[in-house]
This record gives sequence, structure tokens and C-alpha cells, in this order.
Amino acid sequence: MLSATIILFSFVLVFVTSDERYVALPGFACLFMVLWLWMTLWDRDQRIPFFDIGIFCSFATLIYTVYPLINYWAGDMQFGEFSDSRLQSFKITPVELGLFHLRHIIYLLSFVVFYSCFRAKSVLIVGNVISPNPATRKRIILCFLAITAYLLFLQNISGVNTNVSYESNAMEQNLKNIANLPLVIVQITGKLVGILFLFKLGFLLIIFSRIKEGKWFFILPLWVLAELISAYFIKGARTESMLFFMSVLLLYHRMIKPFTMNKLVALSSLLLTLFIFSGIYRSYDSFRTLQIDFSQTQGGIFSANNEFQSLLATAYDVMQRMRNSDYFPFYLSFNDVIGVLPPQQILPFTKTTASEWYLQELGLSKTGCGFMWGVISQSIVGFGLWELFLRGAFLGYLLARFHNWYLKHQVEFLATVVYVYFCLKVYYTFRDTTGSLLSNLVWEIIPFLILLRISNYSSVNVDLRRPKADDREI
Repeated sequence: MLSATIILFSFVLVFVTSDERYVALPGFACLFMVLWLWMTLWDRDQRIPFFDIGIFCSFATLIYTVYPLINYWAGDMQFGEFSDSRLQSFKITPVELGLFHLRHIIYLLSFVVFYSCFRAKSVLIVGNVISPNPATRKRIILCFLAITAYLLFLQNISGVNTNVSYESNAMEQNLKNIANLPLVIVQITGKLVGILFLFKLGFLLIIFSRIKEGKWFFILPLWVLAELISAYFIKGARTESMLFFMSVLLLYHRMIKPFTMNKLVALSSLLLTLFIFSGIYRSYDSFRTLQIDFSQTQGGIFSANNEFQSLLATAYDVMQRMRNSDYFPFYLSFNDVIGVLPPQQILPFTKTTASEWYLQELGLSKTGCGFMWGVISQSIVGFGLWELFLRGAFLGYLLARFHNWYLKHQVEFLATVVYVYFCLKVYYTFRDTTGSLLSNLVWEIIPFLILLRISNYSSVNVDLRRPKADDREI
């Protein structure tokens, strides 16, 4: 596959213009590195490396790198009228865009090399996760229902909706409702939303571990259908729904039957298409209006603004600001750890994240608008290319060690929940910053384990069967 990919890339690069070559090369380089990692792990494990946190991290980095390049190419080597307004204003040339993406190549290269070096051979048996005892199952389901009930209760009494529509009036009203709440309630609610996702994963894993039983078999398709309907009609944030669908695929692969390569490609493409389309569709009143708008553009739907463009725009804007200004507050250097600091009320200084500082610079703070910061932006205000190389290397080593730890604890229910959770959240290491995983650990994983009363987990009363010779591995 790698040889065929190199031949195809070489053939394409020969017959494109020099401008197109500057845009294509960074994308091809990153795609080649991710394919190399995929094939290396496949050869090492003798099975498709889908249930693997390093693969999820590298693919997320690849998409954030390549998709804006596709947008630019589809718009005839420019960011068109439906692209991010900041990218339009920069009028970036192909040479400038290609050279800027050297940062992505260095970051991904160091990650891929270090992850492949320190990640052990993976041997996972399908379905060999210990099912929790009835008491633990009840705690997981009750906590899931209790947090959901709290969010519905809060919405009923205050109007605050944690999954509000992106329609301007609804968003504006929700911001007003949030402003009327005490800060401590806002803080607790934000953390509970993250913890709820862990209980959702626990609930899903329970379903998959008992899916052959009648009542559990029907819960999963109904839940998936409800998530689809909710995402379509609410037109709100897509992240929770997309992570839910991805978690269903991961747990099916882990607990029921490994996917073939053809099915993985088809399902991944479908999810990515759904993610991109839903992000565009939520800004329109009807599909017909969307169709009319994009039928008049050079790149069609590929020219539309999206979060991949937005992250690139932030990084490029930060680079321009660095060139034109010497003032960048010192706390930007501590952005990796600022998320784990104690609540604002007990700190002697204002706890400001890099993304919030950027919104303040644009005059968009507390308007409902949000721009993610990104590891590229973090390196620009830091030590540049050397910092990106070190961040990629450190993250590769860290995730490899984490994967190796899971191999030793793969039969444990909570270890599987936590591993799947980090597989789904690892894209934040590129979209936000490397330290985002530490914030997840402190404010979501640990409270989740505390709520479950982890010390009582030893009461599991289901014995793990000894794997037979014909047991499937993934």
C-alpha cells in the first residue's frame, strides 16, 4: 500500500502546477506518515490497529492538516466567500500556505516516530472485558440518569441549555441565561457535562457486554436513532453526537467483532461527511437555502467554513500578530496547565486560557463566539518549530506508554472505559493543546471514579472465562 501511495503521489505531483505542488506536498507528506504508522502497527500486531489511541491521534492531526488544504485547492487556490473571514482577509498565497504547514509536518513526524518506537505489540482478545456486577451496573446507570436529570432540571428552571441550537436568537438567549447563574453553578455544570460522557461510555460498554440478552439488544439501536434525530433537529454542537457514534464503533470492534478494512473506510468516511455537513447545515434554515448558496461557489460545499479552517485561521492570525507586535502575556506559556488550576474564586489572579485571551484581542469575548487555540498557535507564541518537535515526541511517548498500560489491564471494565474516553478526546491535543489530557484527567476522570466509589469495584462477581484457542484477537 505504501509503495502504491508513493507512486500515486509522485504521478500527481509531476502533472500539477508549482502553486498546486506547494499545497499538495504538506498534505501528501502527512498522509504518508499516517499510512506508514498504520501499516507498521498492522504488521507488528498482525491485525488492523483500529482500537489504538495513537492511530486516533495521528488521524485527527491529519484531518486538521489536510482539510483546510482541500478547501483552499477547491476554491481555486484561495479561501472563498464562505470560508473563514480571517483567512479571506489574509489572501494567503500557495507558497505561504505550504511553508506554514511545515509546522504540521514536523509535529506529526516526531509523534509518529516516537509512538511507533515505544508502543508495544498489541494483543487484544475480542470481548474479554469483565462485566461489572449488578450493583456497579446500577451505579453507572443511576449516575448517568441523575446527571441527565440535573441538566434537564437546570434547563427547566433557568433556561440554560448545554446543547443549545446555533440559531442566533437561541444562542443569544442561552448566553443571557448563563450570565444570570452563579459562577459556581456554571463551573459545576460544565464539569458534569464532561463526566456525563464517561457514564455514557460506561453505559454503552454494559450494553455491549450484555447485548446478546434480549432487553439490551434493543436499547442500542434506539439510542443511536435518538442521537441522530437530536443532532438533526437541534442543530447544536456536533461534538457529543459524533463522539457517541465513534464510541459505538470502537466498542463494537472491541467487544463484538473486529471491522474489516472496507467497513472501516466506509464508516469513517460516512462519519466525517456527517460531521462536516452537520456543521454547515446548522447555520441554515433549510437544506434548500444551503444548496442554493453553495451551488454558486467555485468549490461548492468544500469551500464552506469549518472548524478545521477556523483552527488554521487562528494559528495564522497569531503568527501575523507575533510579527507585528511584541506584546503577548506571559500566561500564554502556561496554557497547558491552566485548565487544571483551582477554581477562579480561590485564585489571586484571573485564570485566562489562551483561547479566551485571543477572543479578548478580537473583541469577541462572552459573545458566544469561540475559536479553539491549537498546538500550532501554542508553538508560535512559544519556541517555534523546536517546541512542535518536542511536543510531538512527548505526546507520542506518553500515548505509547498509556497504550501499553491498557494492554496489561484490558480485561478491566473501568480501564476500557477510560481508554476509549481518551481515544475519543485525544484530538484536543491538536485542537487545543497538549495539556488538555491532564485537564481531562483531573476534572473528569478522577471525579468519575470518585462518583463510582472505585474502592468498591473489587466486588465484581463475574468471572472472566479463560480465552480458548479459537478466540478472536484484534
